[in-house]
Amino acid sequence: MEEAAVYNIRMAVPEDLAQIKANIQRSMANPEGKTVRKGLKDAIERREIMILERADLKEKTSKISAFIEWYTKVDGTITIRDIGTVGEEPNEGMAKRLIRELLRLASPPEAHAKLRADLTAWNNIFQDLPGFQLEGREYSRPHWRTIWLWTPEAERRERTPRRTKR
Repeated sequence: MEEAAVYNIRMAVPEDLAQIKANIQRSMANPEGKTVRKGLKDAIERREIMILERADLKEKTSKISAFIEWYTKVDGTITIRDIGTVGEEPNEGMAKRLIRELLRLASPPEAHAKLRADLTAWNNIFQDLPGFQLEGREYSRPHWRTIWLWTPEAERRERTPRRTKR
């Protein structure tokens, strides 16, 4: 019988950068798998990257399996810049877990994400999360981008069951 996976979510430290680059080739901002940009190092220094690591209890090792990078503005709003998971396709569970954890920890008045409109799997992740609503689309060469907006009020509305009149 296979043991259940143990996950740990924590802020990234500089020593994690090599493992992030080695384990996660494709991400929301880098769907083609080009070289990971220098900005990750800066984001780690700003404490704006969180990682999800999977622990192997038998081997007593852990492997970084996903990350989320964001930027916090002076007014407290956050912009999700990138999310990456292991594998060719995004791991929906890991991505959603990191987004929910970021929103829980940061408690922003609102959060934004801007991503390529043709990245269906990534757009579906935001569409499925309570509180995220499609705010609009824009063209930025060479792609159309979708803009997602999350607010605590929108999440409360979506989570609150509607009462029916009798």
